[in-house]
Amino acid sequence: MSQNKTFCPNCGSTEIEQHEASGASICVSCGVVVEENAIVSSVEFSEGAGGTSSLIGQFVGPNGSKPFSRERLQRGGGYGFSRDSRETTLANGRRRIQDVASRMRLPNYFVDAAHRFFTVAVEKNFVQGRRTTHVVAACLYIACRQQQSQHMLIDFSDALQVNVYTLGTCFLKFRRLLGLKLKIVDPALYIYRFAAHLDLDEKANAVALTALRLVGRMKRDWIVAGRRPAGICAAALLIAARAHGFTKHHQDVTKILRVCGMTVHQRLKDFENTPSANLTLDQFISIDLETEADPPRYTSNRIREARAKAIQDNNVELLLSGKLDDPRDGEKSASKWRQSKNVTEKQKELDILYNQLAKDMGGGDDDIDGGEKGLEDDDLNARTDDVHSPSQQLLLQKDETAKTVHAEKANNGNALALTLPEKQGVLANIQYPVGNNGKALVLPNQATAEELQKSRFPEQAKLNLDEWKETMPAFCMEEIDNLFRDDEEVKQKEAIFNKMNKDYLEKMERKESERIAAETLLKEKELDDAAQAEEHARFITSKSQRQLGKRRRDDKTVSFEDDGPTTEEALLATISSRKISRKINYDAMSALFDDTGTFSTDMLEDNEPEVVYDFEVV
Repeated sequence: MSQNKTFCPNCGSTEIEQHEASGASICVSCGVVVEENAIVSSVEFSEGAGGTSSLIGQFVGPNGSKPFSRERLQRGGGYGFSRDSRETTLANGRRRIQDVASRMRLPNYFVDAAHRFFTVAVEKNFVQGRRTTHVVAACLYIACRQQQSQHMLIDFSDALQVNVYTLGTCFLKFRRLLGLKLKIVDPALYIYRFAAHLDLDEKANAVALTALRLVGRMKRDWIVAGRRPAGICAAALLIAARAHGFTKHHQDVTKILRVCGMTVHQRLKDFENTPSANLTLDQFISIDLETEADPPRYTSNRIREARAKAIQDNNVELLLSGKLDDPRDGEKSASKWRQSKNVTEKQKELDILYNQLAKDMGGGDDDIDGGEKGLEDDDLNARTDDVHSPSQQLLLQKDETAKTVHAEKANNGNALALTLPEKQGVLANIQYPVGNNGKALVLPNQATAEELQKSRFPEQAKLNLDEWKETMPAFCMEEIDNLFRDDEEVKQKEAIFNKMNKDYLEKMERKESERIAAETLLKEKELDDAAQAEEHARFITSKSQRQLGKRRRDDKTVSFEDDGPTTEEALLATISSRKISRKINYDAMSALFDDTGTFSTDMLEDNEPEVVYDFEVV
């Protein structure tokens, strides 16, 4: 215990005990902690024997797990500190992260989140073989994606002067390594950011709100799905700016959002084919359409399938009517698919060259008659019989295999062409639609050439154990029998399993019984609701048919006192406005009123008139 001149602020006592381990000062009289973490941050040296100096205390970095060791440098005779390589990498990484975050104007919690990802990258050796700047940018971008900030990957590319595809590759590999599931970026995040760069003056907020509404409408019309958020944001801002009277072009938004002009043009075409494109600005803001448009890719695929079906059916009238034109292509290019393409001389030369090359690789001309082919086959067989070298036989087998594969490919390529009708007249100018794989489009109700081929692999056969045992040697039978259990051993194993897993089996049986009971209760509830709905509909229908006709039989009796609804009509209106109730007997309610709609209990079974029997006493 050591005394200090400091005094306790609670009781005024000067008896203060200091704990050097925790760096705290505690009052002995009342127990109040006077000081906490009284660790000296200054550096002090002490002089030893022979005039040598040594450092007092140890230094621990903010991210270190142990203090630096004091060791004399080999050169210069000075003193320094050393740390392990992992702490050095983490410290350098945090410094790089802070540098990039300051350029991007990111808060400190982005730095902390990115440093945690960088620590995981160091532990998994992801930084080895990669530039630290790329890994730091990937960590910061993941933090921005998790926090849903307005920063894009191309912003990091501009700040670091690194190719955006290089950063994207590093980001994708790191995300795959960590198994992160990041949310898809919402295009609405970038609306306010880029609207401020379009010189919209006072209407910037109004244009941004309209653009947000456009993005929401595009989501419901399946335009956002599968598209990059920058292209959606650019199209929404361009439409909103033009709707509010600003003269903006594609270049005005493409240079700000760093997207291609064709991308913006395609998004505009997608929105143009939706029902919302036919509304005015006031209608678009005030009206929410309940209908949803089909996805653009779905519509284009259905159009291609319709073209293929019309070509196969020789429906020239449908092909030339313009109904199969894609509305996204515009008026000028919508009918280009029905026009023949002009083949240049260079293209003709290339076609001739490719055909000649295909013939050379096929092993000869196709116009060889049957006699010559037969002679070639006999000659080939004779040469094969005379060859005794295994290497020459292998070369001949490879040659025949290559010819067979080439012939099969040719047959497969012509399989669909054989099913198509011969193009004549107008159909000769129309090309058959091509699928996404570059081959002729196959309709959903048709089979491809590969599917029409017979399987080359034999069917999986089932092993007959008794027949297999007969083929085995006699000395192996005893060992084979020991591999399989008989019925008695199976029963014993089953009993042991049931005993060891008794609690689990009972739990599963209880869950199954509860599930069956819940399903039964739900089924009964559905049947009861259906019966109640049927009674409710029957009551409403039967009473509404005779509302007016049975209320007044003579128009002369109508007076101002009878203008109000009857009791039956009031009850009918009340029941019609409420949902179906299980506590109401609609059949009994129907018997409460007579034909005039007034309250009467004469129709109830309990109030039937009593039958009086007259007995004559003899």
